[in-house]
Amino acid sequence: MIRVLVLSDIHERTRSLPRLARRVRELGGVDLVLLAGDITYFKPVEAAVKILREIRESIGTPVFYVPGNCDDPRLTTDAESAGDIVNIHGRHVVHGDYVFYGVGGGGISPFNTWIEYGENDFKRLLENAKAHDPGRLVMVTHQPIKGFFDEVNGVNIGSEAFREFLYSVQPLLWVTGHVHEHSGWVRAGKTTVIHPGPFMRGYYALVSLSNSVVDTRVERL
Repeated sequence: MIRVLVLSDIHERTRSLPRLARRVRELGGVDLVLLAGDITYFKPVEAAVKILREIRESIGTPVFYVPGNCDDPRLTTDAESAGDIVNIHGRHVVHGDYVFYGVGGGGISPFNTWIEYGENDFKRLLENAKAHDPGRLVMVTHQPIKGFFDEVNGVNIGSEAFREFLYSVQPLLWVTGHVHEHSGWVRAGKTTVIHPGPFMRGYYALVSLSNSVVDTRVERL
């Protein structure tokens, strides 16, 4: 079994990290942090790296992350992966019995944010994930899945490519972010889909993975 702390949408607001670290210790600790993007709010890569290191030091475990649409496009490369801080955008990492695969960035929007992809781009980025055992596969995306925690002003803005992948592959777990109005988890077939909510407002999730069992709790500090 591994225990995972799930975060998203920090937007540089890390002052709650000490409280979160205390909460995690009270609950027995975690083995890994998954971060689903928007580490910064349109700041250079150095600002994101500083925050990633702060999370690593506060929680005391490896950090796997993808960039969000508000992050520096340089975070789509592996240039900032070092030691226990690992960029999984467009690639996989094996940790214990599980495979973690990430796709960062948001969908095309009218706001011209820093990292945006069309549906064909998302399909291309998902291709390499298909090679892995879905019963061991954990997906981490910033953009939500179409129809899952993605409604903004009555419109579902999530990715249709992600939805197709969800139902055709049925990975064990899928973590998303991006839409600040949502927080929670739901089952979709064999997949548990989690949107922890924005950590900038104190939201986070704790997940236990044991074989094909996913135990989830979404909380707020």
